[in-house]
Amino acid sequence: MHFLLVCALLLSAGYVRALNPSPPNIVLILADDMGYGDATCYNAKSKNPTPHIDRLAREGMRFTDAHSPASVCVPTRYGLLTGRYPHRANLTWRRQSVIEKGRATVASVLRERGYATAMVGKWHLGFDGGPDYDYTKPLVDGPLDHGFDFFFGMAHSLDIVPYYYISGRKAVMAPTNQIGPRNTKGWSPIQGEFWRGGPISPDFKHSEVLPRFTTESVEYIRTRRGKNHPFFLYVALPAPHTPWLPTKKFRSRTNNMYGDFVAMVDDTVGQILKALDDARLADNTLVLFTSDNGPVWYDADTQRFRHSATTPLRGMKGDAWEAGHRIPFIVRWPGKTKAGAVSEALVCQTDLLGTFAAMAGRSLVDDEGEDSENFLPVLRGQRDFGRRWLITGTRPSHLAVRHRFWKFIPSLGSGGFSAPRRLAPQAGGPKGQLYNLDADLGERENLWLKQPGEVEGFTRHLTRQNEAKRTRPPMELVRKLIQQAPRITTHRLNAEESDKKFLFYTVSRNGRVLAGKSTRQLRSLVMTDMDSTTRHEEKLHFDPGILLRFRVGEREAQVAICFICNHWALYLDGETVSYTSLAEERAEVLAAVKTMFPRDRVIQGIPRKAQ
Repeated sequence: MHFLLVCALLLSAGYVRALNPSPPNIVLILADDMGYGDATCYNAKSKNPTPHIDRLAREGMRFTDAHSPASVCVPTRYGLLTGRYPHRANLTWRRQSVIEKGRATVASVLRERGYATAMVGKWHLGFDGGPDYDYTKPLVDGPLDHGFDFFFGMAHSLDIVPYYYISGRKAVMAPTNQIGPRNTKGWSPIQGEFWRGGPISPDFKHSEVLPRFTTESVEYIRTRRGKNHPFFLYVALPAPHTPWLPTKKFRSRTNNMYGDFVAMVDDTVGQILKALDDARLADNTLVLFTSDNGPVWYDADTQRFRHSATTPLRGMKGDAWEAGHRIPFIVRWPGKTKAGAVSEALVCQTDLLGTFAAMAGRSLVDDEGEDSENFLPVLRGQRDFGRRWLITGTRPSHLAVRHRFWKFIPSLGSGGFSAPRRLAPQAGGPKGQLYNLDADLGERENLWLKQPGEVEGFTRHLTRQNEAKRTRPPMELVRKLIQQAPRITTHRLNAEESDKKFLFYTVSRNGRVLAGKSTRQLRSLVMTDMDSTTRHEEKLHFDPGILLRFRVGEREAQVAICFICNHWALYLDGETVSYTSLAEERAEVLAAVKTMFPRDRVIQGIPRKAQ
């Protein structure tokens, strides 16, 4: 087979094969409005007791640069389930379903691969209905219409009417009663025991909801014992979002009601972990704990209670600043993730679709998870870097854009709840915000005027992303690049005996260098920028391979293939867009390369163990 055709095969969207013949169960626990600094494993000075979340961190991998795709509830849940940036959908919360009909979700993709799929908790993505809905009829376009086999939960937050439980597609009891609004003295209008007044079902009591969802989750896990196919359980907690309603057991665990509610969330995590242990499912279950966005926690609350739910970040829920969307993110996967590991890889909750699909041995096609990248190699310890670009938020004026350590916001102000929310640019002053997060994680020094080149680059990237409407390149474009490329430039890797030798390199127009380095002590794949000392280094068993560069018009694609380490990487216009295992295609690709380069001493000399 001609090598270009092999490449076209390899470059299918996010192509992967399951390396584990028995895919793991997956339990995804999504807290609601929990801050980066709330758990002790993220903040040693936290006033909140979180022993079970801390246990997850000890037994798994804790991410320090993980982000929600937005800093408020609905858009984040859309992005998490669909793998698509919510700002592309122009989402505003409404009672109708916000997930497009036919769009792939984490649940639908896993169900296709044989998973039983269940959800317990807060849906908050709408149903097709209205204020006068007849609750004797099935609720349409909810979880069961987007990939889930089982659902028990509620339509939205605990502070939004109407209040009632849903089982499958039916209301357990219709919200025929009325309840008045509630607030708590001494807290802001959106803190404390806040809820809105309106319809409520006779069997619904706010303080019982979190315990009920915990019980339902535990019971579902018990039913999975002894089953011969994997399950995906999505537990969308209603806490510690308002109303803050710790039960009697948890009151006074801390010096405030929010901290007590966080302790109750931690107990839910503990009960789920115990259920997995009791059912003897823990060893083959990936557990992921995270939050949908930052907390509702003002600077005055930090001073008042000597606890910072956002430390060391600036802002809070709703903001484009870091505390709005940098969230706790912990993954325990026994035998796969290293216990006690801490990862600085940049990841986003939109990446769950691509990652879970990879675990299940499924590739994504062009109209699935357009902004979902696979960080499975990070979980396996095969690489220590994640995304190179990230966009969070929903408002065009206050999207937060990351590239390496740089962060860009096109306007001034928080764009959310923190003051100042919005600022008009002053004559001669910055029009937006640019921060170096390596040096200034608290986002205090705006470098907009000092780094015009970075501002220009981010502006150009946003424009290109708005036009492309996706992060992952459409595979149709990649195939076109390969098939229509008028010229192929090959850089073959040399296996010379030297302590330090760059095996190959290529320089793209934006100054990026892709290079392979081999020493007796370390073999690695290195990506770096010519104007920066920053580099991403992956410890791999790196031996001879090949790099191909394709150019069609203004587009440039590069494919780096390493045979011994069984991996390939795709670079489009100088950006890393894909990295995955060759898996079962290794022998076929190797044979094709040897056919194309029959006289090449290096290629023909590839050791037998690569074959």
